[in-house]
Amino acid sequence: MKIRNAVVFIVLAILINGFTGCTSKSTLTGDKLVKESKENLTIQSNVDMTDTNINTQIPGEIKEVKVKEGDTVKKGDVLFIINSDTLGAKQTQVKAQIEAGNGQLNAAKAARDAASAKLELAQNGARPEEIDQAKAGYDLSKVTYDRLKVLYDEKSIPKSDLDNAETQLKLASDKYDIAQKGARPEDIKAAQALVEQANGSVQAVEGQIKQAEGALKEVNVNINNATVVAPEDGVITQLNVEVGELVSTGMQLAVVTKTNEPSILCNVKETDLSKVDLNQEVSVKIPAYKDEEFKGKVVKINKNADFAVKRATNDNGEFDILSYGVKIELEDMNKPLRAGMTAFVDFGK
Repeated sequence: MKIRNAVVFIVLAILINGFTGCTSKSTLTGDKLVKESKENLTIQSNVDMTDTNINTQIPGEIKEVKVKEGDTVKKGDVLFIINSDTLGAKQTQVKAQIEAGNGQLNAAKAARDAASAKLELAQNGARPEEIDQAKAGYDLSKVTYDRLKVLYDEKSIPKSDLDNAETQLKLASDKYDIAQKGARPEDIKAAQALVEQANGSVQAVEGQIKQAEGALKEVNVNINNATVVAPEDGVITQLNVEVGELVSTGMQLAVVTKTNEPSILCNVKETDLSKVDLNQEVSVKIPAYKDEEFKGKVVKINKNADFAVKRATNDNGEFDILSYGVKIELEDMNKPLRAGMTAFVDFGK
């Protein structure tokens, strides 16, 4: 009975050994690739590419979608157009406000100039020729009144004609007196108040125009933002909206993946960092191209540890083994890559 059990055990052992041996010969694993170069530091990682989220800066309805997933785009290519009819109407309205404001500003400046001239006249007094002109006006009004008084006494004209002539004579007399004596202090003060009022009107209109110009600038920016363009070269790897869909400010419309500068981020144990230098040339193998070897360069070594790959144990000397990020840029890459592809980086001995 014991002999029979021993035979069964031996047969099972042979079968298991044969099965595992077959598996190891038919499958090429990452561990095997690493173990093939025992003296070199070889680390498994993944191809990394920069993703850029394309977000809308204005709310509205998607009018046009110019791309589809998988399309290659260049920086500045139009990706989406958001309906901007409302913004166009607002732009027209604000432009009309600015035009009207400029008209009001011209009128306010004219009123200010007239008030300033009147104040200057009141402060400086009338010139000799202005006095002569005022006297001539008074003399004419006096002759006219005297003539109409005679006609009125003869009952040849109505009293209203005489009253009108008397009023004109009084105005001409006052104007002549002012020209001779100069403006009264209260007249100068009133003229100054008119100038200040005119200056206030000019400043108020200028403020309104400035505010309208700011609104116009904002509208123009939003109109420009209605056309969404690619911020850099890449591939559309995600498309989130369709024509007719309403979007809100900040909503993600698509993702552009920058494919022309692939890199690899390796996590290197601190015990292996002595084998890594900045600007070091490395070789890279990518299983997708199993018969080829690519060149890369170390462009960054993180100053701070990312995480502990091993916790303190009796086996590693009672201390945590930390990991540091090392960035590799692929050089002269002429093969199409996809983000996430497996890569093996050989740092050498």
